[in-house]
Amino acid sequence: MRAAVPILALAALAAVGACNRTNTAAKVAIPAADTAPAGPQMAAGLWRQRVSGPRGASVTRYCLDAGAASALASFNQQLSGRCPERQMALSSDGAWHFRTACDTAWGKVATEGVMRGDFASHYVVEAGQQTVRGMTHVTADVKRLGDCPADMKPGDVILPGGGRGRLSDLPASA
Repeated sequence: MRAAVPILALAALAAVGACNRTNTAAKVAIPAADTAPAGPQMAAGLWRQRVSGPRGASVTRYCLDAGAASALASFNQQLSGRCPERQMALSSDGAWHFRTACDTAWGKVATEGVMRGDFASHYVVEAGQQTVRGMTHVTADVKRLGDCPADMKPGDVILPGGGRGRLSDLPASA
């Protein structure tokens, strides 16, 4: 299940959602998935994602451009068949609120959360995930580090522990 945490945060990048309760007192009306906004647009470049949760922290780095954004959209499409509820809304304060309900390899998963920040340079995802094992809260701190280095092409991912992969190859198991 440890590998699911980075995938969970990548799902948030794909406007699918990771999970948490929002700190704002006002509730945001979240439209149905077919009318929901597309989600925040991230700038091209090298991004570092630090996910902190009950099992500690992990760091993932990935290189984005318009093509890599398509890989995230593909990941989103893979998840959509398993997530009959996928909702996202932009609130007046600029935060993106989301909610999902998905069938996963671990059973039913309900998520709710908020993404805040400047998606061109830095944002934070606060999320809570309800599973058969109970509620888990995670925070993903995502920061643009600059241009992609010479040893990374758009779509490349460096996973926790140093393994490398491609966004287009990520399994839709979150």
